Amino acid sequence: MTSNKQHLNPLSILYFIFRHSWDTILLIIIGSGPITNWSTAIGVTPWLGFTALAILIVGWHTVRYLCFTFEINDEMLTINTGILVKKHTHIPYSRIQTVQHQQWFFLVPFHLEKLQIETAGHDDHSPEAVLPLVNERIRTEIERKRMGDSSVSDDATEDFSERLTPPVRHADYEINPHELNVFAMTSLGVFPIIGALFAIYGKVQEAIPQRLIDSVTNTIIHQSAIILGVVGVLIVVLSIAGSYLTIVQKYYKFRLNSEDDQLKTEQGLFQRNSVTIPTARIQALRIKQNVIRQWCHISTVQALAASSAGDDEKSNDLMILPVVKNDQVFDTLHPFVNWAPKQFSQLDHLAKRSYWYFIRNASLISLIVILPCLYFFKVWGLLSLPVLLIGILMGWYSAANTGWKVVDNQLILQGGHFFTRSQYVIPHKNIQSFLFVQSIWMTHTKLAHIRVNVRHGNSNQLIEIRYLPEVTGKEIFKWLQNR
Repeated sequence: MTSNKQHLNPLSILYFIFRHSWDTILLIIIGSGPITNWSTAIGVTPWLGFTALAILIVGWHTVRYLCFTFEINDEMLTINTGILVKKHTHIPYSRIQTVQHQQWFFLVPFHLEKLQIETAGHDDHSPEAVLPLVNERIRTEIERKRMGDSSVSDDATEDFSERLTPPVRHADYEINPHELNVFAMTSLGVFPIIGALFAIYGKVQEAIPQRLIDSVTNTIIHQSAIILGVVGVLIVVLSIAGSYLTIVQKYYKFRLNSEDDQLKTEQGLFQRNSVTIPTARIQALRIKQNVIRQWCHISTVQALAASSAGDDEKSNDLMILPVVKNDQVFDTLHPFVNWAPKQFSQLDHLAKRSYWYFIRNASLISLIVILPCLYFFKVWGLLSLPVLLIGILMGWYSAANTGWKVVDNQLILQGGHFFTRSQYVIPHKNIQSFLFVQSIWMTHTKLAHIRVNVRHGNSNQLIEIRYLPEVTGKEIFKWLQNR
């Protein structure tokens, strides 16, 4: 067995400082009073005390860097951390499930990246191991060991660009500029940005002295409507541009390839983010469309994976196809996930009379906003009535986009929420649990709910189909029991 302790790149000290920036700010705030009083008492400038505190903080993180080592031997990866309490994490290569690496553009010339590793038995909201800043050759060496090549010479690992002959690739995909533009332009992410900008605009107005506002108001009283209109248009334009640029830089040169039952994605302009995950860890597929993309007949495909590595740190969704035409979804998807359906199946949908239940529920929720507005603001509260219309539309949209289908050994469930349709393709073997739910009132209407749970990240994803016919619900429940 060969073993050698290695340190992170010295720039990791900056990573530790940045990661604990809030702790540092809190420490400075708490210590500002005592430092100022102490400096005044001994007759020195307070800046000397703050300089000493800064040196102490940098020194602490330097010690953390010195105590952080890792070893790559023939059987496992070992990570040693801790200053006062030592921690040794041993990760056999056979247990590694997901490898994720992130590289900011300014680290490319130095061949440095952040490496995150997750194991099969991992059950937490963060990766099992994180190497904050290491040379690219470290990932190359770990991948070689993981793939079963333990006879890599030391000379070979010195050059990160030297790779073993890669396995035969089964499928490759790269987003083209036109698809990326369509994906960015059809995002609904613009609406939160608009709300945030209007909130900022309101705060800016509050910060301006009232005397200045009155002076300006007297000067442009007849042009106020025009100015407000211009400000509103400017906010919308900035929001659209911000949403567009955010998505373009995030999915810039998105690539997906499949090698030996492993999926690998790579994306990003300023930060390249790459994830490698076994296809066996994919629990279900989600095909998403917001209402704009439905009109454009395009979809987004994500994987619900039993892994904390994904497109989004919070949702753990692994992006597979950012944008694909509806009639090409499964043709494009099948080479990467071999259990995915080969073609689209027409789903069963709710009867029109069941739409009422969705509209009723959404309308009742909208009253939570409308009734307080009417009570507190009287006549002005009538301006909240459009919320009721939005609730009715959302209820109708949810009902119209509810569907289901049993295809061979897979269950396809579809629902609509907040003007976004999500279709789930779930292999029977990946269903963790299921429920047939029917209230006492639903027994009279012959309706029921079906709830299915699948592994998602390190927790659970609940998929529910509401108000489907009782007979259909029992058929699906029986299928789930018998397979």
